Amino acid sequence: MKRLRGIIAAVLLVSTATVAQFNSDFNITGAGARAEGFGGAFIGLADDATAVVWNPAGLSQLERPEASLVTRYISEGVKFSNELRPRLDYEESQGRFALNFASLAMPLGKSDMKLVAAVSYQKQLDFFDRSREKDEDGFGVEIEQESETDGGVNTITPAVALKITPVISVGLAVNIWTGTLETKDRLRYGFVGENRMEVTGDFSGLNFVIGGLVDFEQTSGALPLKLGVTLRTPFELKNDGSGKIDYELSGLSGDFEYTQTVQMPLMLGFGASYRIGENLTVAADYELRNYAQKKLTTEIAGSGQPADEAPVSESGKDLNEVRVGAEYLIVLETGVIPLRAGFKTVPTVLSDVDVAYDTVNDEFVITPTGTQVSGTGFSVGTGFITDRFAVDVTYGSQTYTQKFGNRASFDFSVGTVSSSVIIYF
Repeated sequence: MKRLRGIIAAVLLVSTATVAQFNSDFNITGAGARAEGFGGAFIGLADDATAVVWNPAGLSQLERPEASLVTRYISEGVKFSNELRPRLDYEESQGRFALNFASLAMPLGKSDMKLVAAVSYQKQLDFFDRSREKDEDGFGVEIEQESETDGGVNTITPAVALKITPVISVGLAVNIWTGTLETKDRLRYGFVGENRMEVTGDFSGLNFVIGGLVDFEQTSGALPLKLGVTLRTPFELKNDGSGKIDYELSGLSGDFEYTQTVQMPLMLGFGASYRIGENLTVAADYELRNYAQKKLTTEIAGSGQPADEAPVSESGKDLNEVRVGAEYLIVLETGVIPLRAGFKTVPTVLSDVDVAYDTVNDEFVITPTGTQVSGTGFSVGTGFITDRFAVDVTYGSQTYTQKFGNRASFDFSVGTVSSSVIIYF
């Protein structure tokens, strides 16, 4: 039984690390094709129905009720390159369509001290993953490995914004975190047998987003500048689940229950937007995410063993991000066509690693170097805006590389096509 519990703990840690690091973006931000077109530089702008998840104070800018819906097609790819052993090189990719965001915002007054209420749904973490590999051992026996992961973590967010003066607005949003995880792994070794493991889990958590917005265009000088700030409170994202393991190759089997806790950090964001003339707006954000000391804790019920801990950030670094973007409006008689472009840095929870061979135990030892894996992202978008609705489409791309020893690397790429519609009532 002790050996079985050890295997369960190891598999849980590995599967969770895979979910957290390869299939999920822990750069928690807002949503919307327009905001993505700005490269995510939206804290100091936040002037549509997606403000509820970017900067709730921005809701105070809405003059009439708005409803929004955002969908995404996500394409992910990974390429492994090994200069010393090219036969190990491989590439794989996957894609899926998902509902990313929906919201409804309602102004409740038109006085100088205006109140706006809103509620939204957002998919924060997406666990979708499919992989299948075939190989042969040194004796020609076929080895087949399959893995499927589904689910994700979502937030239901009620929010309220208050325009204290024509210049200053504040906002508060409450994120109610919920979601599921389903993982199935299968390893078949020729005709000898196979190992199977299934894991299911339910997520829960609660945190707050406090926002502020200063609109200098409402001052006597009418400077077309807005400054925004957001604070996302730290919290624990819990995953309570169960699983079943059936290892024919070693004769081990059993059911188990577990609890995993991800320490989500304090996140502090600053943003600014500036309108140049009537048609051009530029924006920039800087967001700090204090992941450096945060832990992932795994505890197996009834094991009698202490909980296992692993760092959320392999490198021990925070995930601080810079985002910049611009929008130019082409005004027609029938509506407005926006042209957008953006850029952002992409910090990750991954670290470059050193690889060494342990001759005593006949295995490779992988050790994080502490160098954070970071990349870059860009976006371009357009749409059509009228008095009754706005339609936006944005293409975004992110790339980053993890060094795997001196002569090997993983190249990751994520492409998204986001489309959104906002209805004005």
